[in-house]
Amino acid sequence: MTRHIKTSSKLAFALLLLWCAGYGFFCYSILHLKPTRPQETSDAIIVLTGGNHRIATALELFASGRATHLFISGANPQVTTDEIKALWKGPTALPPCCITLGKKSTTTIENAQEVREWMKEKKYSSVRLVTSGYHMPRALLELHHALPDVTILPNPVEQPDYTIEDKKFWVISFSEYNKMIWRAMVLTVMPKQGPVQEAL
Repeated sequence: MTRHIKTSSKLAFALLLLWCAGYGFFCYSILHLKPTRPQETSDAIIVLTGGNHRIATALELFASGRATHLFISGANPQVTTDEIKALWKGPTALPPCCITLGKKSTTTIENAQEVREWMKEKKYSSVRLVTSGYHMPRALLELHHALPDVTILPNPVEQPDYTIEDKKFWVISFSEYNKMIWRAMVLTVMPKQGPVQEAL
């Protein structure tokens, strides 16, 4: 019995060390995330709502010609496309077309499914993903699972006030890290969804 308790304690301690090391790496990673191939264009820009500066960043990318279509997943059902366009105050005008609002999703899991349905309809093969840095790892996990044949270019939102000195950083990063671990375990046993390009 004593030996069993000691073995269990060692295992628990090892798992705790592994969790702590993973959390440290996670925090370092999200603080140093940069846009992937920032000058490259894609079929669409996908922005997941729910954090500061996400819409503004997506509009800036859209105005600079990084894609010909902007899809906003998780938009408020009451918000209109004209209201979204009115948020843009940059020097370069937004393209006359096309901004689409996805209003069905309220979670990251639902975001991935909403984006998948839209991508299958449009038959696009590449996207630039815009979301907060702390949210990017989990968002990529969900979208890669839902869009196995789509090229996804991460474009984390710049948040200079989001630092390790800010208590909010630790609260959000702790929550996101644990959510990511849980979803990684769940998705490991779930088969990836079919390609969005299968109808071509």
